[in-house]
Amino acid sequence: MNPVRRKMINRMGTDYRENEMTDAAVKRSRDQFFVVLAGIVGYSLILIAIVIGTFFGVRNAFEKKDEEVARAVEQAGAAESADIEEEAAPAEMEITEGSGETGAVSDEETVYTEHDADIDKYMTGDGKLDYSNILFKPAARNTSLKWSDTVFSKIENVKEPSKAAVNTYRMQRKKAVLADDRQQEFCIYTDPETSEIEKITTVEYSDDKLDIIDYYYDKGNINYAAQRSAMIDYPVDISSGRITSRYYFKNDTMVKYSYCEDNKATVFNAASLGDYSEGTVGQYEYLEGDIINRAYITYNAAKTLNEEQHIEGYILDEYDQALADVEIKLYNDDDMTEVARTTTDGDGHYELNIAVNDERGYFLSAWKNEFDEVRIYGITAKTGSGTYFVPTPRLTYAADGAEYNEQVVVRDSLDNNEPVSEASIRLRAGLNCREGDVIASSVLDGTGAAMFTLQAGNYTAEVSKGGYENSFFNVIITMGRPATIGYAVKDLSEDKMQIILAWDITPLDLDGRLISSGGAEVLRGTVDSVGALITETIDLTKDENNSYRYYVSDYSDCTGGDANSGNMTASGARIYIYNNEGLTASYNVPTAHLGVVWEAFNIRGNTVIPVNHYYNVIEPDSYWTNK
Repeated sequence: MNPVRRKMINRMGTDYRENEMTDAAVKRSRDQFFVVLAGIVGYSLILIAIVIGTFFGVRNAFEKKDEEVARAVEQAGAAESADIEEEAAPAEMEITEGSGETGAVSDEETVYTEHDADIDKYMTGDGKLDYSNILFKPAARNTSLKWSDTVFSKIENVKEPSKAAVNTYRMQRKKAVLADDRQQEFCIYTDPETSEIEKITTVEYSDDKLDIIDYYYDKGNINYAAQRSAMIDYPVDISSGRITSRYYFKNDTMVKYSYCEDNKATVFNAASLGDYSEGTVGQYEYLEGDIINRAYITYNAAKTLNEEQHIEGYILDEYDQALADVEIKLYNDDDMTEVARTTTDGDGHYELNIAVNDERGYFLSAWKNEFDEVRIYGITAKTGSGTYFVPTPRLTYAADGAEYNEQVVVRDSLDNNEPVSEASIRLRAGLNCREGDVIASSVLDGTGAAMFTLQAGNYTAEVSKGGYENSFFNVIITMGRPATIGYAVKDLSEDKMQIILAWDITPLDLDGRLISSGGAEVLRGTVDSVGALITETIDLTKDENNSYRYYVSDYSDCTGGDANSGNMTASGARIYIYNNEGLTASYNVPTAHLGVVWEAFNIRGNTVIPVNHYYNVIEPDSYWTNK
């Protein structure tokens, strides 16, 4: 045995003998020692557990906040996550009229600054809009600044969207191609009294979604912005959780950012940046710089881009085959001067662009050797319109001269089972032709029908009867079209409009919806047409302070899972809008477009504006999949 170890053992034995105790005393002392020891250990374990629990609880809380911040930042396009204090609140908290910070006034006065940029700084040499150049930066931060609601509540009305001032503003629609070749549309709202642009909505088109931002400007300075993503652009409650990101600005700095998910808002305040991590501050500043730069490039582009009317259509022959190399000319209605010309491509497709003009109307001429010329009337180039999609005529062979019997049947727009009998009917050459020489006329019999024998071609019918507005619809006569059904509208009072959706294919189920400002009201026809009934009609009371957007959806294919269907474009769907002065406008479903939702037109005040947006990606459990 090791001598040192033996010495220690011997010493321990000696010490024990010198302090000899009885066995009972030793046992009692040992028991007391272990009780005390156990108490100390137990108490220590409890303290350790509390410390550990607190540590992990705090860490988990911050990890949860990190995740929420990361989602918010990712939504806005940032790359890194960070930790931040969270304030949960209803989504509408941020901008509900007259509450919270919506009406807050800063101790600092608003500073107005010019934000002009040379066009070549934000437009590429080939005419594309480029947001990648940093032309505008945030001002020096002042954490005492508070957001001043100088624009939003002035032009919007969260509680009563139908009374929002922005509905009465002049609205322009402009388009741009982005540097990455995506399309972007601008809706520009100008105060009619001050001529100041106070709101610009940009819609950026990607393959499967739209990125939509509403910018609000106070004398050209960004005051507020709201961002959301959607598959279809339709009116939404701007105080709801559908707005995912909100940006609040004062004197070119972002004083607050709010991200909404599941109807809860996570709020980031500039005044608290000193309490946040370095990563959080970086993310906040990234968002601030990006939106400020985009807002002012958007403002400059909105002023410098030309507003043009895009006109598009197809030309087919009488056998429904595409015709290439058809000469297309566009003329002014009043003086017959030529405005633009082009030719159709191999698919029979053509496009034109002309300057907007609210005062003029236009007609289009389509002609090719061996075919009769056809004219299409009633084309407009209104401010704020999207694409004007021209009805598709059938060019007929001039040398053929074949005549066909065509039965024209007229029914009441509100009740397809009610024939419009004993009415006068007149036919004119051309589509949408409401004036000029009458080439044939008749009187509808007791079944609401009249028979015509005419050369193959394109015609417009006018129906007149006491108690009805003068009603118009197109009649295309070819060998494969022995009958045409049209609809007449009973007299309307001065405060009423009527929208008729009609189509030819059964049992296809199309639905028409009129959605008001802010999504506050959704109007549909009183009859859901399925099977033999193939019209849906909406009666609307005029409201000069409201705005509406009209959509047609292919319910059959929306619910059937085929959002890329061609059934609606092949259905012959057409829309007629009447008021007490007669037919205001009519639109035909775009030819050769795959999709299941068609935004046909807008109504702003009493003005009907063509839009013709077409969608083939839809959200589940939405308007389009529910009755």
